[in-house]
Amino acid sequence: MTQATIKVYGVKAALKELNKINPSLRRQFTKRYKDIVKPVLQQAKLDFPKSPPLSGMGRPHTRLGGWDGGLVAKGVVAKIDTRKGRSDNVGAFFIVQKTGWGSIYDIAGRKNPGSQFVQNLAASGHGSASRVMWPAYLQNANQIQLSVLDLVGDVMDETNRKLITDGN
Repeated sequence: MTQATIKVYGVKAALKELNKINPSLRRQFTKRYKDIVKPVLQQAKLDFPKSPPLSGMGRPHTRLGGWDGGLVAKGVVAKIDTRKGRSDNVGAFFIVQKTGWGSIYDIAGRKNPGSQFVQNLAASGHGSASRVMWPAYLQNANQIQLSVLDLVGDVMDETNRKLITDGN
C-alpha cells in the first residue's frame, strides 16, 4: 500500500499559539481545512454501505449495536490534532472514521487477512482492507496535499505576523 505523508515541523505549536492570540482566526483555518478535504469526506460517506455488509453485522452487538449506515457515514470527519504527547511534535491533519462498525468494515483484514470474517467480506464483494477511506483520499490526493501545504504556510505566516506585531 502506498502511503502519503508530509511532515512540516512547528505547525502544532503555531496552531496552539494562533489559538491563544486569535481563536476566531484559528477556527477559520480549521474551517478552511474541512473545506479542502470535503471531496474526500463526501466520497467516503457515499462509499460506506447503507445496509449491513454481512448479515451478522445487522444484529445488535454488545458494544457496537447493529449496523447503521447513516451513523457510519456520519462518522467520517476531518480533524486537526494539536494535542501534546507525540514525540515528533508534528501537527497532524486527519480524516477519520469515528464509529466502531465503520472502522471495522474499512480496515478488517490488515493484520489478519486470512480470518473468516475478512474472507466473508471479500466473498461478498467488499474487497480487501482499507475499503473506503484510503481510496477516497487517493482520488483527491494531489489537490489535497497542495492545498494543505498552502494552508500550513498561511498558518505559519499568520502566526509569525501576529507574534512580530504583538512582540513590539
